[in-house]
Amino acid sequence: MVNKRNAGRKRTTRTDDGLRSDRRERNLEFQEKQGELNELQDTAPNHLDDIGRALWRKLVPDLKKLGTIKQIDTVNLESFCSSYSTYRMAEENLSQQGIFAYTIDEEGIKVVDFSKKNPAYSIMNDSIKTLKSLAADLGLSFDSRSGQLVPSDITTNGNGENNNLRLVSFGAEI
Repeated sequence: MVNKRNAGRKRTTRTDDGLRSDRRERNLEFQEKQGELNELQDTAPNHLDDIGRALWRKLVPDLKKLGTIKQIDTVNLESFCSSYSTYRMAEENLSQQGIFAYTIDEEGIKVVDFSKKNPAYSIMNDSIKTLKSLAADLGLSFDSRSGQLVPSDITTNGNGENNNLRLVSFGAEI
């Protein structure tokens, strides 16, 4: 089965002249519709724990600067913050208990079972997978952001033509 969601070229929201006209029109329409949506709330939902709320407060201002996240994306951002909190709890458990599971024998001595891993290890790995997936959906990775951002104005030479060679440093002035 083909992975249609991630197949083909990366989506972009660019609207510059370097884009095909049909794609530019579609992106302009998307930006117009995006502008009609409600802004994301600054305050974190009450059901998030302290770690999740702290992450929310860190992320929301920067996500708003990008202008790509709206109130409709709240569920994904809540899930991201919640998964991060779960990751942190599992990581803390691993640092205290270790990677391997253990049992307590009759004398109260901790016996490490090297054939079984601590369940927190699996929880941490699952959280990481969820975080990576949601990060891409929310534009929290460089790769996902780079497809959304509009490139800055390219300097032009004297006659108004774009000079893309100025963007590359060859070790000499052009």
